[in-house]
Amino acid sequence: MKRRKPHPQSEIVRQSGAALIVSLVFMLILTIISIASMQTATLQERMAGNMKDNTIAFQAAEAALRLAEVDLKSGVVGVFDGTGGRYLSCPDPGDTRTACASPDWADYKSSGWKVLVNKVPDVSKQPEYIIQQLNRASSKDTVLDSDRVVARDGFFRVIARGYGASDRNMVVLTTTFKRKE
Repeated sequence: MKRRKPHPQSEIVRQSGAALIVSLVFMLILTIISIASMQTATLQERMAGNMKDNTIAFQAAEAALRLAEVDLKSGVVGVFDGTGGRYLSCPDPGDTRTACASPDWADYKSSGWKVLVNKVPDVSKQPEYIIQQLNRASSKDTVLDSDRVVARDGFFRVIARGYGASDRNMVVLTTTFKRKE
């Protein structure tokens, strides 16, 4: 008995296209996974860049802080008159003396700050600092009268700020320093 070969057209009728649909769904799933992986990698790259920029800014602020401490240790700081990054810490907000008008650390302009010139490479702006001379009672039993000047005891506040490789990143550090006079 001879078998008949099936007609080519009958094979076409029996195929329903399931392989095409399965492969398209599989390609869609692979595309979604690929896009999600690329977004995650991009986000991680940004986070690493921001962390590097923040570290550079922190190190620049730390360099300014250390240089201010070196200035204070040297003993030749100068007069705290509101110039050259040297200010008085005045508790009265209404005090209008120039020596009390220290600059705002959030202000991006460098007016009033002592700027480190060409000290830190790869930063958008050189780090800077101010030194505030703090007032303190000479002993714990001293009466603080409003008409008597409070004795100075060699305490200083140093506020330093550093910038990263981009100007969008600024780190502010502060410390209190006691100098033996």
